[in-house]
Amino acid sequence: MRILALLEANSITGTAKAVLEYAREAAGGIEVANFVRGAANMNNSLTWTMEAENIPLRLIKEKGRFDTAVMPYLRELVDQLDPQIIWSNSVKSHFLVRWLGVQQGRKWVAFHHGYTSPDFKMRCYNQLDRFSLRQADLTVTVCQAFADQLVRRGVPSARIRVQHMPIRPFTVDPVRVRLLREELGIDAQTRVVLSVGRLSREKGHAFLIKAFAECCARNKADDPALILVGDGPESASLRQLAGSCLPPKSVIFTGHRDDVSGFYGLADIFVLPSLSEGTPNVLLEAMAAKVPVIASNVGGIPELAIDGVNALLVPSGNVSALSQAMEQLLSSSKLRLEFSSAAGKVVLEHSPQSYYRALHSIFEEVMLVV
Repeated sequence: MRILALLEANSITGTAKAVLEYAREAAGGIEVANFVRGAANMNNSLTWTMEAENIPLRLIKEKGRFDTAVMPYLRELVDQLDPQIIWSNSVKSHFLVRWLGVQQGRKWVAFHHGYTSPDFKMRCYNQLDRFSLRQADLTVTVCQAFADQLVRRGVPSARIRVQHMPIRPFTVDPVRVRLLREELGIDAQTRVVLSVGRLSREKGHAFLIKAFAECCARNKADDPALILVGDGPESASLRQLAGSCLPPKSVIFTGHRDDVSGFYGLADIFVLPSLSEGTPNVLLEAMAAKVPVIASNVGGIPELAIDGVNALLVPSGNVSALSQAMEQLLSSSKLRLEFSSAAGKVVLEHSPQSYYRALHSIFEEVMLVV
């Protein structure tokens, strides 16, 4: 099969990881086109990785968010490559495929990775999928909760498939961990609560900081550190919140990091306090690194994490429940070990090889659609 995957990524985001893992396992037959704005975004971790692994990558250069010049370029690219399947991966690429009609005479598989609604502009963008996804031959989404949401938006349930994200097992480099400890000023005796993700409202970091403050207040003999890896629009307000309810240096903001693997080696527990999620890569990464997990019971998280078996699940936005879960997991080495061991099964079930086989079956299925 000849596949053209459309991306909009300036780094190896969750969406980009899915395409990258499929391309690695496919070893040919797929080309990737990535929308980029500005020269600074043309050379990044995604570009370098694809070049190093000989995965064909085309850059669709934009002058702005609504650069109409990309339309004829995308038409020409599709005509030139003549893919059998167009694999779109964002609201923009879904919309352009439908608007330009480049799927005519081909098969169109639209991958839905969930919605965010931080402002009116993004809510408007998300509404475009009502126009776009109804026309895709198949829509693949990352959890059953999102599939149900798509049905409510008018996408026929018969044309929806659920496929969780993949995770490639990895080992944490102890040298990298030591260097991070030195950089962040954390000694080996300090216990670490880790959260990785974009600092945006739907990720729930404000609830995590408040819960961490409650946990520390109840356990004054202990002095753990909370590390937040990521950047985003809530960064300033989260820093202000941390400064108002916790001692200095209790919360460490690292900003965006392309390589987060070393942080898992620092962590005693990993917390994902999101208000909405699909099947988050960071949750799978934490499990692959055998870090015990606490997560919100939302979206596709319960499809990966089973409360009391391989994680603790708490109601989203519930500060008290989150604080108690942190205290419970930090205080029980037995429970942490049980969760670490049980996470291995989840990782095996979401290997890149399994992901490739599942997607390949979906692509084979859509080729048979008349």
